[in-house]
Amino acid sequence: MPMIRFAGSRPVQYSLILIGEEDESRVKTQVPKWRTAFTLLVILIAVIIISSLGNDQLKERAGVVIATTALLWCTEAMPLMITALMPAILFPFAGVLDTKQVSAVYWNYISMLMLGTFLMAESVEACGLHKRIALAILSLLGRSEALLLLGSMLVAWKLSMFMSNTATTAMMLPIIGAIIESLRSIQREMDRKNGATGIDMGTVIYDNITTNGSVAEKLAEEEEEEEGVEADPPRFTWFCKGLILSIPYGASIGGIATLTGTPPNLVFKSNLEKFFPNSPSVDFGKWMAFCYPISFLLVITGWHVLVIMYARHSYVDMIKLIGKKLVNIFVPGRFSTDDTDDQKKWKQVNSEIQKKYRALGPLRFPEVVLFCLVIILVILWLFRDPAGLQGWSIAHYKSLVQHDAVEGAYGSDGESIHPYLKDAWIAIVIGVVLFNIPTENPLEGTWLWKAPPGKKFKRSEKLLTMEIVMKKTPWDVLILLGGGYAIAEGCESSGLSQWLGDSFGFLIGQNNVLIAMVICFMVACLTEVASNTASTTLLMPVLAPMSKTLNVNPLFLMISGTISASLAFCLPSATGPNALVFTFKEIKVIDMLRTGVIMNILSVLVVVLGVSTWTLSILGIENNEYIDSWEP
Repeated sequence: MPMIRFAGSRPVQYSLILIGEEDESRVKTQVPKWRTAFTLLVILIAVIIISSLGNDQLKERAGVVIATTALLWCTEAMPLMITALMPAILFPFAGVLDTKQVSAVYWNYISMLMLGTFLMAESVEACGLHKRIALAILSLLGRSEALLLLGSMLVAWKLSMFMSNTATTAMMLPIIGAIIESLRSIQREMDRKNGATGIDMGTVIYDNITTNGSVAEKLAEEEEEEEGVEADPPRFTWFCKGLILSIPYGASIGGIATLTGTPPNLVFKSNLEKFFPNSPSVDFGKWMAFCYPISFLLVITGWHVLVIMYARHSYVDMIKLIGKKLVNIFVPGRFSTDDTDDQKKWKQVNSEIQKKYRALGPLRFPEVVLFCLVIILVILWLFRDPAGLQGWSIAHYKSLVQHDAVEGAYGSDGESIHPYLKDAWIAIVIGVVLFNIPTENPLEGTWLWKAPPGKKFKRSEKLLTMEIVMKKTPWDVLILLGGGYAIAEGCESSGLSQWLGDSFGFLIGQNNVLIAMVICFMVACLTEVASNTASTTLLMPVLAPMSKTLNVNPLFLMISGTISASLAFCLPSATGPNALVFTFKEIKVIDMLRTGVIMNILSVLVVVLGVSTWTLSILGIENNEYIDSWEP
């Protein structure tokens, strides 16, 4: 993914510079000159190779197109969105697909589902509901270093289930920056007998990370201007590293839990329906049924890694305190539970967090309405076609078509039913409703709802407008998904996907757990150097036919690869959330690499455990074997 830096912060790579509020609509792109030369050279070589191949070498020509796209994706010689258009240019030139065929696959109902999800996330951001949720959870758990790490990770984890991982990270980092400065001030107040003051929290602008630069940058600049301020204690600096890393890690893990949480999940769904149209439908509810437990285990595992590496003393103290309280239940007064200096400091930190929460004021009208719409959206997704039950989409199908439905989405003859209303329909309906939510209560000031004293009625604006949509919607992600659909179509039509699947014949007869582990580690390594969407896009057309070669269920391999694509914890170039944390001076690449390697190894083991045990059972699959009837 492109690396992002904020105005004034130290650059991480080359791509985006988000600048101040007065210019925030303006985005500058810095592209090194060598990238243009490299791109032209790669495309020229691809054209020469394709021209030299014979008419009967269709899969070889498709392979050249995909290799060219993959190379440009991995090197980021061009923006990912532009690279995603390469299949539309090269597949017709290579004779793999004609222009009409390749253009038609760039937008489908998965793209509509993603668009509806973006509209919801933009509305949540517009009314500030995400900030209220974040501060509420942090105020509950911000009572020690270990609990603050857990709280920050849980907030990012929860929000990224329904918001993009990068947007979640960008929203959370300024809040974490304000907490870090609060900790710093309290630490210095306790450490210095003279009572020298730290940086005034009132001067910290944390509302919008794109408004005045990152909080960490602002604090660094103010500290440089302040004379005679001692360096932070090593323990404090070390803890800050873990606290900052908890945000991108939590966001990446949270995207796994829901079907719309991250683009790779939708790439999986698109490829499953393309290669195996007769397979059981994997909708929002079913995905959440088996992936939510995996995601929860991953976030707990990640918390333990961070707390052991960056706040071991706090973890030990927490265990000791719990032990003392348990002993005091049976032997009253056996241990003293008076607050230590550390606990007193954390009470002050928690007080600061609660002060920020109270400053938000009571729930506003659009926040209440939006919260209700989110609940409605999730309920409709969960009960559209639940496993083993007749969902409301099946009932709608039966009302239009005379078809006896038995046990969910199967007719009396065993034929699979494909209802008209899918997850994308729900997302778009809710998305349209969002354009009609006013920012003020429309009944206020009428005989139905009295207005506060002195408040005059004024025409209310809408919560979501086309200006916000055009500005905030990541259209590049939608085009990137379209490039993935084109690659999948080219792989299948040329026979390349089957050939690549057969090349993994050395795994035939091996234990399923070993197969899953090989796939997960392979994808986890690839996603460190390529975006998770690009990695999934390249591998799904390979894993689908590979399942036939290895005689394992396609869902076993494809779900393993999809989840592993989100396990990008080692490098800043792996994913947007990783890049964002480098606006903090406390974070170095070695910190992320050191922690990420451990996270990757343990996360792969958790994924293998989940996929090898409850996943197939939840999907109603008894034996992990290839099913020919799923093919077109």
